[in-house]
Amino acid sequence: MSLLYEHYRKLKESDKDTYYLFRSGNFYIFLGDDVDRINQYVVLKRTYFCKETSKCGFPVSSLGAYLTVFKNHGLVIQIIEREEKKRLDPLLKALKKLDLESITPIKALTILKEIKDSL
Repeated sequence: MSLLYEHYRKLKESDKDTYYLFRSGNFYIFLGDDVDRINQYVVLKRTYFCKETSKCGFPVSSLGAYLTVFKNHGLVIQIIEREEKKRLDPLLKALKKLDLESITPIKALTILKEIKDSL
């Protein structure tokens, strides 16, 4: 089962009335039962996400317009940004500051281990 779909199912267990909108690359997507429910208000192309469920969504650049539509219908939408990106942001910032010309092999291995442990 997809980790994202598993996350969706856990969220739905705690609040089945909220629509969960996941950031996936350059798109925001709905999963599972939310696909059928959201398509009662807006028509979004439905495709398979994994063998357990389908998805529908729209480009990131359209988020504002869709949020307005959802709000006008009184829908409760919770946006879920990618957790992996949030966890890696501090490491990526630290990597950008590194002086690669003067880093020692030991320091480089230490940094790689920190990245691995974060995943």
